[in-house]
Amino acid sequence: MASMHNSKSALHARTRQSSYDLTHNTSRFNRAACRAATGRLLSNRAAAGGPSSGGNSPADDEPPKLPSGNALEATIRRKQRELEAAIRELGMEALDERLRSAAQLPARPPYRLASLIAEEVPQGRPVLLFEVARPDPTTSSAQLAQLAAAYVSRGGAGALAVRTDSAATPAGLRDLFSVTQALPRVPVLARDWLLHPLQVCEFKEAGAAGAIGIVNQVSGRGTGLLSSFSAALGLDAPVEVVNTREVEQLAQQGVVFYAANVGVGLTLAAPGLAAQVAEGLLRELPAGAISMVGVRSVQGAAAARRAGADCLLVKAELLHSYGEDVAALGADLQYAVSLDD
Repeated sequence: MASMHNSKSALHARTRQSSYDLTHNTSRFNRAACRAATGRLLSNRAAAGGPSSGGNSPADDEPPKLPSGNALEATIRRKQRELEAAIRELGMEALDERLRSAAQLPARPPYRLASLIAEEVPQGRPVLLFEVARPDPTTSSAQLAQLAAAYVSRGGAGALAVRTDSAATPAGLRDLFSVTQALPRVPVLARDWLLHPLQVCEFKEAGAAGAIGIVNQVSGRGTGLLSSFSAALGLDAPVEVVNTREVEQLAQQGVVFYAANVGVGLTLAAPGLAAQVAEGLLRELPAGAISMVGVRSVQGAAAARRAGADCLLVKAELLHSYGEDVAALGADLQYAVSLDD
């Protein structure tokens, strides 16, 4: 498991980088890099394994292409269309102003999840981050907030991640806002597919402490921008990776918070393969890195804990399988992650 030194050094590194971005680089973020990302999105050249526009970066800078026609590609293309519509309606000047304003008012306190990890991991405890999703389409935002509160008070969740994608809820930002308002002392992150800095702004405005959904296989050269912009806003935004090559490239860009088995990793079909991939990635993370692993079973949580994960994203499928017996789920998870190696 990561040491106190590693967790705190990663947190300090993120804080220093954020301060640099805010004081020296805000204009370039909003007008150059963000406009380039917007241009790629509006020209249908962003994400989903598609080619990136502009620049002379070598092919090694690009992530592996996603298989054509798979479910992930369809999801990303849907998300891309939704963002295109939102950006066209907003307009470029208004978009620039929104990004600039967000960077000038970073979250206070910043990096709430990373701070919690720095407190818990040295005590031998990974942070349990419960994924909050509507159990059925009739669930309201207020009811979802009540469920989230139960996850904390009876399930032992130290942090939460609210699903905001339109495939999971008709009112993602409202759901997120309801949960953040109901639990102001708990780090609440958005759980979505991140393709553009506008999404980061929206999550911050809804009170989120961060966002889960930067997938290097999807965002490619846009990964660095999404990670840096999130850091400039004081938000935690782990980057999901699937191989050590990606880790090496992202470490050179200053990424310190990594995720595995959160989105892309869960598409691995062979039993146990996803867990093996995650364990291998954790061993290869650079010194000072923070790690998050998604789990869909109590056994998976125990395996991730033994592999050294700092934070466990407990997937909604596992949570819903316990029904209303949130206390039993919490007891099982606490036992699983507290076992001696």
